[in-house]
Amino acid sequence: MIIHKFSLRHIGLLLSLMVLCPPALSPAAALQRKDEKIAADRAWNPAPDADDLMLPMPCGGQMVFRAVSVPGKNPLYDKKFTMGVHTLADPGREKYERARDGHISGPFTLEDMPARWREKLRGRDSGNFYYYFIAKYEVTRWQWDAVMREECLKTPVMKDMAKPVMGKSWFEMQEFMRKYMIWLLANHKDTLPVYKGNDKDIAYVRLPTEEEWEFAARGGLSVPEENRNQEDFHPLGDLSKADFGVFSTRDRILEAPSVIGSRHPNPLGIYDMAGNAGELAQSSFRFSIPDMGEGGRTVVPRPHGSAGGLVAKGGSFRSGGEDILPGKREEVALFNENGPVAARDLGFRPALGGINTPASAGRMEELRMAELSLEEQQSPATRSGARTPALPDGAVKINPSGELAAELDKIIQATSSPVVKDNLEQYRRMVADYESAAERREDAEILSGLRSLLYHIEGQRNAGARFSYLNLIMQQPGADNPAVTERNRRSMRDWKIVLNNMTNNYKEGLSNILKKARGGNFAPYFAQLRNEYNSDDLYSRHMRENLAALEKHLQQIRLRGLKSLPGEAIWKDVIQEKTLKAIMKVR
Repeated sequence: MIIHKFSLRHIGLLLSLMVLCPPALSPAAALQRKDEKIAADRAWNPAPDADDLMLPMPCGGQMVFRAVSVPGKNPLYDKKFTMGVHTLADPGREKYERARDGHISGPFTLEDMPARWREKLRGRDSGNFYYYFIAKYEVTRWQWDAVMREECLKTPVMKDMAKPVMGKSWFEMQEFMRKYMIWLLANHKDTLPVYKGNDKDIAYVRLPTEEEWEFAARGGLSVPEENRNQEDFHPLGDLSKADFGVFSTRDRILEAPSVIGSRHPNPLGIYDMAGNAGELAQSSFRFSIPDMGEGGRTVVPRPHGSAGGLVAKGGSFRSGGEDILPGKREEVALFNENGPVAARDLGFRPALGGINTPASAGRMEELRMAELSLEEQQSPATRSGARTPALPDGAVKINPSGELAAELDKIIQATSSPVVKDNLEQYRRMVADYESAAERREDAEILSGLRSLLYHIEGQRNAGARFSYLNLIMQQPGADNPAVTERNRRSMRDWKIVLNNMTNNYKEGLSNILKKARGGNFAPYFAQLRNEYNSDDLYSRHMRENLAALEKHLQQIRLRGLKSLPGEAIWKDVIQEKTLKAIMKVR
């Protein structure tokens, strides 16, 4: 009883204190306070970045975009990447999101952009890139009201206005983008990308395609390809998915989204692509079904023929941790029995797109040349738009080492039969398609080969680290034991053999990659790799150093031959000087 009275007395005191001094709100709870006021710019860009690309909005606001760069030699190039989920918690969802190939590109080049955007991106990217743009944040309630209500709110604004707008149908989202574009064209047309040579074809706001959304969510070129294609989330570093996404767990069921930008950005500097609000894409939902691959030897996924509702990506605050992966997807109907569908946890994130065939002479010529193989593009006859002059029947002289399409032209021009000429013309188009596809595959093989060489350099670097460790051990007190010394020396000899073999294999790879690259121009590939390894972590720093060494070695053997690059010269570029001296002493 004494304990019981003591407990009641202290419980009463505790309750009184809690009323007088309520406990501090947790950060998560603080985000949900509805009566807090914030500066208006936190409702459209709470985490400004130097690379942000801005478009004005009514009421002094902004829509902030991030540029997504895609390597390409011409408008018809695109990049293959892995979509979907590798490890499905529910095997029954294979038809929804099994891992499959996607292809991505963009309609714009640097020359198509406003000067302010061009300068920002020129400092970031070097090489041949095409671009599309995706919003840095989900559209907020403040942005929605600024466009749809056409009245400006007083500042500061309520914190709830910085949360994503949700519960809107596809039709309402389209109306928002329609009204916003009309306002932009009337007031700030000069802030939009415009195709070079034709100011009538201009960038416009729309929903992103599923490929655009997922490539950006995975980190785009800011993530090494080996990670982007093999992992179901972008690299986390020392963080967890909870540091990037707003989602529910077994212990914490969320009832509402957070304000935009409340978590860390992904590697492209984009926020809230994991959870918070689900996001609608401009793509029809199709099942993924298995099909026979090349030669019937492999099974590959392909989209099913029935186009259903729209695709929703990213999960929401109501989703679990497995449902916020970039490859996850849900189907959203346009209508149900009650009318247009408007899910209470579904929002959207605009993209800036453009048409693929802008009506400018320069663009049309660029598209025409893109259909040709590299040899055809370099041919004077092709550049002038003329074919080989006609020859009399029987007067054709084929050059066995000539370019295939040019030799076919000789036969076509010298053929008098209309039927044969027509068949040969069809065959020539087949050859041109094959060569164009082969050139793309060759580009992919070169990029893969360069990545392999970077790992060869990393292997040599690691072998050097092993040498450094053994050399340090031999200098420690007590290391003068003859048996121990001999064992360590034997290990160093073995590791030198390993290093020599690694280096010889690396040199063989250098020779092979030079045979594949036309004219030895590796600049576009190096530009893409520099984008992928631009982080500050140890792995990316090593890869950038390896890339610098690889560029140097390729340049040297291209100019002076493979014999001009002995193993010791390679080691000097990748192994510390002190360690290198120890290696050279090993016999």
